[in-house]
Amino acid sequence: MNLSDAVLAAVIGAAATVLAALVQLSLSWRKEIKERERGQPITKKARRGPVMLVFALAIAAAVGGFALSQYLMSLLEDDRDALRTEMKARLSEINATAMRLEQARLAERRQVESEIHQADALRQGEEGVAAVVLVGPCKVESAPPAEPKRECREQNAMRIAVCTWVPAAATVKEVLLYTRLEDSKQPWADARVQAGQDAGQARFVDKVFERPDGEAGKQVCHAFVQWSADKSRLARVLVKYTL
Repeated sequence: MNLSDAVLAAVIGAAATVLAALVQLSLSWRKEIKERERGQPITKKARRGPVMLVFALAIAAAVGGFALSQYLMSLLEDDRDALRTEMKARLSEINATAMRLEQARLAERRQVESEIHQADALRQGEEGVAAVVLVGPCKVESAPPAEPKRECREQNAMRIAVCTWVPAAATVKEVLLYTRLEDSKQPWADARVQAGQDAGQARFVDKVFERPDGEAGKQVCHAFVQWSADKSRLARVLVKYTL
């Protein structure tokens, strides 16, 4: 038996005691009235009867009141515990909903960022990514006095790879080649050349090649050679690609 059941039993017992005391008190008063009507003397025991009943009635009322208050308190505690449990459940639901919303927001943000990044990569691929390298004048080692003076030639000039970075998943569509003197004001559009074309003691040689550059990208390169000993030259590669 739990506390609420025990308190309820006490309330019922106190109520029964009060009811019995009231019945006994009523009977005693009726008996006393009849005896007075007949002129019979009233004994001390008969007089103490109502007093005892009233005393029992007061005790029963006190016990019943206390039990009733305890019962009401137990009901309030049960309601409070139920309310606390419900509030905890609601808070758990709110926290779970907030976490789901936060995860959805982060997922949506990542998706938007991915779409923006992909759109930028596509736009950049259509426009092309470029790399420019400054190639200095050709230099050769001095020849011994007995030998003829050495000159810069294409065969003994240093080859330089001009490379630009693209995403690893990119498919190269077109590679445009440009070269001009360092101090030239010529627009790049007018400085375009073809692979193997002589651009004044300079040219792009061989073919375009790729090499990995980390997990996310790769380099698209073209070899360039200059055998002019007078001036420096700029070599530019523009790569257009798709994803």
